Parts: sequence; structure tokens; C-alpha cells
Amino acid sequence: MMEDIIEHNECEEIGKNYTGVATVKYKNGDKFVGTFYNGERTNGKYFYSKNRTYEGSYLMGKKEGFGKLIKSSNDFYYGNFEKGKKSGFGFQKYPNGDFYYGEWKNNKKHGKGIYYFSSSKEYYSGEWCKGNFISGAWHISGNIKYLGTFFKSKPKYNGDFFFSNESKISVFYEQLFNLSRENADNENNVDLFWKYQ
Repeated sequence: MMEDIIEHNECEEIGKNYTGVATVKYKNGDKFVGTFYNGERTNGKYFYSKNRTYEGSYLMGKKEGFGKLIKSSNDFYYGNFEKGKKSGFGFQKYPNGDFYYGEWKNNKKHGKGIYYFSSSKEYYSGEWCKGNFISGAWHISGNIKYLGTFFKSKPKYNGDFFFSNESKISVFYEQLFNLSRENADNENNVDLFWKYQ
């Protein structure tokens, strides 16, 4: 009820035992509107000063369970959180039009999922590990599909190209790393070459 809503300005602390609905404004410009239990946020909407919002549940002051993290109309995440990080199942839309739909762990794509590339209309579907695509299908334009293993989200070792006429080409990919560059771990430093099996 509206009469139960209280407002705390300039980061005034809510009592440790407060349970109910409140609006809290923080010194950094953030604001939270929602419910508290024993002084802890449990559910509501958090408005960040940098023009983004989180709406969902909390546990011990961190995002927990289902929530919506919105940075803009083209940059948002709908899904599960654990200890403040994207974990579990969720949908991420990126500013360039790409999107990922699948499993997460510690803010990284991890488990089964699909990543769609807006510019090329291609997509990955399969297994992810710590943010990188490691195995599954690379669906290429023109009904061409590549099945194989990946490293740093690029093909590696044995794989097969499948075409719309049901023909198949088996290939072997090797990756060349340019170690002279400053950051050898950057995925942009990986070059590919392939040969017929």
C-alpha cells in the first residue's frame, strides 16, 4: 500500500530489522524501490545513476534468482542470477543486434546455448565454456553447417561441413597464434587454415 512506502534520502540507512516497502536514494545517484526483509533488499527495481536498471529478486544484498538487467533497449539480459552474477539460464541481447540464449556461469556463457550473429545471420549452437564456444554446430549462410570442436570460438582440429545437397566435406583446422602481438590470449590473434581430410 502506498502509505507503507517510506523514503530514505542521501543513503540514510534502513534499520536492520525493517521489513516492508521502501524507496531508497543513494549518494551516488542510484535508487531502489521495493521490498525489504530485516533490512535487506528482497525484491524490487534498482535504478543505476548510469541510466540502467535491474528488476528482480535479491539475496543477502545481491541479485539472486530471476531478474532483468537493462542497459538500453538494445542491450539487456533477462534470466537467472546467482550471487550477483549471471548464472543459470538467460537471454542476452547485445547493442550490435547479436543475442545469446542459453546457460551462464559467473557472468560468462557456460553450458548449452545459441549465439546469433545479426550481421551475417549465422549462429553457433552447442557447448560453451567460460565464454567461448567449444563444440557443436556453426550454422553458416546458404544452409551450410559445420560440426566440430572449437577453441576461442574458432574451429579447431577435425570437423565436417554439411551442404544443402546432403554432401559432406571433412576438414582439419589448425590455429596459428601470432605471439609477437602484445596480448597473445586475445581471440583476435588466432589465424586459421584448413585442409581436406
